[in-house]
Amino acid sequence: MLLIIIGLGILYMFNPIDYRWMPRCLVKQLTGLSCPGCGLMRAAYAALHGHFAEAVAYNYWLLLTVPYVLVLIMQRLMPAGRIKNRVGQLLYHRYTLSFYIVTFLAWFFIRNIYDL
Repeated sequence: MLLIIIGLGILYMFNPIDYRWMPRCLVKQLTGLSCPGCGLMRAAYAALHGHFAEAVAYNYWLLLTVPYVLVLIMQRLMPAGRIKNRVGQLLYHRYTLSFYIVTFLAWFFIRNIYDL
């Protein structure tokens, strides 16, 4: 958790566009194609500065993944019990996971076909 906070602090202070030492997408460097995660560092930087529309513009798949990740974090922090188990069942249900896998792959093709 401490590493995440430190990483977010560094990301808050340094715009990934302006600094060459910030990590670059290996898939994009090797193939020239944008992977489904391309733009996440820039999106996180924009979101940390309150520019949410700009963050989404860097990677539209955030509209699907952010709610899932927030519920996942909330479920992990919940005390043990029936509600935590039920939320976990929904998060890890094969249809939920299949949905995210299919949208992940679709986003890979769509963003490269339409250069998003």
